[in-house]
Amino acid sequence: MLLETLDLRTNDILIYSQNQFNFNENFRIIYKNERIKRPHRITYFDVCNYVKDPTPKNLIIYRLLTNVNNLDAYSTKYGYFIKINGKMELVYFDPIFAIKDLRHLRFDLDPERFRFKIQQAGLTSLTKKEVEPNFAEVYSFDLRAVEAQNQNDKIFADAIFAFDTNFIDEEIKLEMEDKLESKERTKRNIPFAEAVLKPFAKMENIAEDHTTGKVGFSTVSAPGHEKVNDLREEIIGLLKQALGIQESASVHKIKQEDSESDSLNIQKQLHDDAGKGYGVTLLDLFKSTNKSDDLSLREKKLVVLKFDG
Repeated sequence: MLLETLDLRTNDILIYSQNQFNFNENFRIIYKNERIKRPHRITYFDVCNYVKDPTPKNLIIYRLLTNVNNLDAYSTKYGYFIKINGKMELVYFDPIFAIKDLRHLRFDLDPERFRFKIQQAGLTSLTKKEVEPNFAEVYSFDLRAVEAQNQNDKIFADAIFAFDTNFIDEEIKLEMEDKLESKERTKRNIPFAEAVLKPFAKMENIAEDHTTGKVGFSTVSAPGHEKVNDLREEIIGLLKQALGIQESASVHKIKQEDSESDSLNIQKQLHDDAGKGYGVTLLDLFKSTNKSDDLSLREKKLVVLKFDG
């Protein structure tokens, strides 16, 4: 995933993930207004709070489509519900979260006949005036098998900060800190990791199915708006319990300021200020004619995945 807030005046942030099935180490946050910008660790649960916050933002997420009708969204463990074009939808922050969730989503189908698609979708906030954001879909396309296996959305952050002389990439340092992680924390996470890493299918077993004829694909059926919040809190609570995380654990807060501008006005301001040192933004990466043409071709290409072995 990649999350980019669109408030230039205060606490502007960028979050990216690296397609690792790890709730503590997969995500990084960059505070754009820091004098020296660098990635910091952020947990899955803090990311959920940023996604749910109504601050205008751009977002890259992943959706799962299968040839199984009426998959039960209530059985999800690693998905998250957001509103896209006014309709609640189950999405994933990384392809690996979607794959790991397949062992929990309730359906009855022979694995050899099971087919699925993982789509990358680019979203942008429609308005700031609701309790939580309503996103518009800017683009979406099917991932190839090699992309689902190796997708790392750090590439978007690298592109956005490529010419920012005040950005320091400290991933090597962070990896060294991971190795020095306390034994108590490691011990706490082992039982849950051992349980969930016995997958329904492994990422390396994903292959493209070039023989599939006309197959209907559908997203997981999401509950209504009134039930989503309780379900999200229940899922997050169960994950925290499994990971041994106390409910009182601190979370990142997003500073909010009163504003009557919606996200479209903010994006216009962002575009107007692009030459004043604010740097490239997520949607700028897709604006050139060549890239837009390539994206249109990708959106038309059908890629069906299966489990091989």
